[in-house]
Amino acid sequence: MNLLNFNVMFKYFSLIVLAAISVVAAVFEFEAVDLGLLQQGIKKPVEIKGKNISSRTIEVESVFNQMVGGEDFSYPKRIAPKQEFKINFTLNTSYMEGAFSHNIILVDTSGTPYIAMVKGSVENPFVFSERILDLGFYKKGNKKTWTFYVWNAENKPLKLKLKPESQKEFKAEFSNVKLDVRDFENIKEGGNTPGIKVSLSVSELEPPKNTQRSIRRIVSFTCENFPNATPELLVTGYWE
Repeated sequence: MNLLNFNVMFKYFSLIVLAAISVVAAVFEFEAVDLGLLQQGIKKPVEIKGKNISSRTIEVESVFNQMVGGEDFSYPKRIAPKQEFKINFTLNTSYMEGAFSHNIILVDTSGTPYIAMVKGSVENPFVFSERILDLGFYKKGNKKTWTFYVWNAENKPLKLKLKPESQKEFKAEFSNVKLDVRDFENIKEGGNTPGIKVSLSVSELEPPKNTQRSIRRIVSFTCENFPNATPELLVTGYWE
C-alpha cells in the first residue's frame, strides 16, 4: 500500500471512529489491551474480551484493524444481550515501529462500528546512522553512493544483504566494523559495538512514465539474525 492510499484510508476510518464514539459505550464494554514492548518481526496472538451490555442482540458483519498488522481475526457472528465474548487475532509487527494505539473495529450488519483499543510499542532491532538518504537532482545514469552504519542496540552481530526487489535499482557493499555509538550525531569506527559499514549506490533508476518529478524509493534489506524484521531506509530526490 502506498503512502497516499494509506492516508486516504486512515482519514476514512478516522470518520468511522468518530461516528462510533457515541454508541460504543451504550452497547459494548471492551477490556483495554496493553501488549507492552514487542520485537519487530514477531506475530503476537492478541485476545480482546468484551461484553454486550445492551438489551439487544448484535449481529456482527466483520472485525478489522484500523492500522496495519492485524491478521486472522476470529469473533462471534452473533452476540446476545449481556453475553461475554472474545475477539482474537494475530498482530504482525513486521512493518510496525515505535509506540502504537490501534483501533480494532467491530461492525454490525447495520454498518454501525464499535471500537476496542490495543496499544503497545514495537522495537526495531536495527539502528541506522542514516534513515533518509538525499539523492538530490538526478538524471538517468548518474552515480551516487552513500556510506552509513547499522548496528543492534543489544550488540548482536548482524548479517545484512539487499532484498531482491531493491537490487534492481541499488547495490550495496557490507563490511564488519566496531563502532563508537555514544554520540549518535558522530558515529565513529573504533569502538566496542559490532556493526556494519554499508556503502549503498544507485545502479540506475528508471524515470517515471508521467510528469512526476519527486523520487521516493524504499531500500529494503534482509538479516539472517532477524529474518522477520524489516530493516529499510528511504531515498528521496528529484528528477532533473
